[in-house]
Amino acid sequence: MTSDRGRGALTPGARATVAGRVPVAGRSTARVGAALGAAAAIALAGCAVAHPAGKTTGSTGTTVTSTRPGPRPAAGPKQRAVVDADAILASFAAPPGASKLAAAPTVDKGALTTAIQISGTPDLVDKADWWLAPGKPLQVLAWEAKHVSPRYSAEGTASVSGPVGSGPIWSDMFSLPDITGVLDSRELVVEVVQDGDKTAIRVDAQVTWQPPVPASEKVPAAAKAVTISMDLGLNQGSKKPPKPVTITDAAKVGALRALINSLPLFPPGDSHCPAAFGDNLVLTFRARPGAPALAVATDMLSGCGGVEITIGGKSEPTLAAVSGTQILKIAGLSWKMPTL
Repeated sequence: MTSDRGRGALTPGARATVAGRVPVAGRSTARVGAALGAAAAIALAGCAVAHPAGKTTGSTGTTVTSTRPGPRPAAGPKQRAVVDADAILASFAAPPGASKLAAAPTVDKGALTTAIQISGTPDLVDKADWWLAPGKPLQVLAWEAKHVSPRYSAEGTASVSGPVGSGPIWSDMFSLPDITGVLDSRELVVEVVQDGDKTAIRVDAQVTWQPPVPASEKVPAAAKAVTISMDLGLNQGSKKPPKPVTITDAAKVGALRALINSLPLFPPGDSHCPAAFGDNLVLTFRARPGAPALAVATDMLSGCGGVEITIGGKSEPTLAAVSGTQILKIAGLSWKMPTL
């Protein structure tokens, strides 16, 4: 199984040399730092809309229409990503003496026109600003690293060779933690290149959002029994899996159903994963023991993980990975997990 959740080559403190600028497939897996400030949350709700609520008579005898705020529209993941990107850009600490530019500078044949990294997912908000600051590129990056908000964690450093006859481009990347099931990467990317005796800066706020799980992709409440079985892959040699167990305890079945229904979608895009040998935990939900399957959730224990699911015999999009150990704990089973 091949999938990608990030750049892979960039690690905190590492320096990568890239031959050119290409889109990066998949989403980032940065999971460090602290949350954005309250500004993002405040902006999410949208504007209140006034509408007539009835008529009254004022002191002058004139009929007036009273108004009250209407319900605020719910903010979806994409709207959250837009708000987060604005907040990330606003958090950039401009170096002393820096001036903001209206558009990308023309230095080095427009080297800062595009971002040094672009996520391969379509569920991406990428907003950019440009600045011109005194000093050399690496001096500017070093200053920025010391003055970036402590909410961020350093994710990686990269250098890119530009077109023939142009100078190198350096970049530092910083990250905020994801918001589970809503935003699965939030990054501040700072690029610098020599521009005469100054440094041109491109600042990107890149946020990827998690598409909502389809309403149809839920284990129904009618499921009152679950059969748990284990598949052992080719990597397990001659080992035999334990015999399937059917659970009817209402609390355990409800907890397993809730666990599966809480999973977000598996992040799209290509990435490099460990080998998938076919080791699985399979949960078959039924209205009662022996009844037709209402839902089947297959927790893939090797490779990139993920949960394949069918509802009423219809395949649904793959869900994010869940711990097989957690499933067994809820079910009260002492099975040994496959050695991967």
